[in-house]
Amino acid sequence: MDRDHLFRRLFHLCAPLFLLYYIVPEIFWGLPKFYWVILTLAFLTVLESIRLASGRVFFGMRKYERGQLSAYFWAGLGLTLAFAFFQPMFVACAVFGIGWVDPLIGEMRKRKKMKYYPHIPLLAYFLIVLGCLLAFSDIGLVTIMVLGAVASASAIAIEKPRLPLDDDFLMLVVPLIVLTAFYEWVKIIGLS
Repeated sequence: MDRDHLFRRLFHLCAPLFLLYYIVPEIFWGLPKFYWVILTLAFLTVLESIRLASGRVFFGMRKYERGQLSAYFWAGLGLTLAFAFFQPMFVACAVFGIGWVDPLIGEMRKRKKMKYYPHIPLLAYFLIVLGCLLAFSDIGLVTIMVLGAVASASAIAIEKPRLPLDDDFLMLVVPLIVLTAFYEWVKIIGLS
């Protein structure tokens, strides 16, 4: 396994560490903690602009990212939107999901084990949502099962096609939108 590939996998697996954001005090080093998220995204944007202008590919990037926005930038944008607009319990689901299921799919593809696709990734994502919502919410089990099913389906469905937006962004944002929308719908019909 090459070092770039290994770095990308480890980076994904460590994605849940970004959830430490929720335990940081509201005022951190003199600024509201979300300002630090915005400053980080601004730094990533400047770095990405310089990288694109110079045509470089940094360590851990794929060669095709030379002429397009990197997965790191897309993930940073997705995390910023997640922290700004979505409930922490759903952000936990999406962050664990992208951190662990996206590399699972990548390894399945690399090892030519796609006969287990989409079943294994769907099950893994479902179990992640189930675990996160059981741990971080007071939502009823039936509702959690519904949310797990729709989140899993949306995350796995959005990962496969080659779209102009990176899957590191889409696998964060699309399940968050789906989870939020379905949760609101479930509340309206009185299932929660």
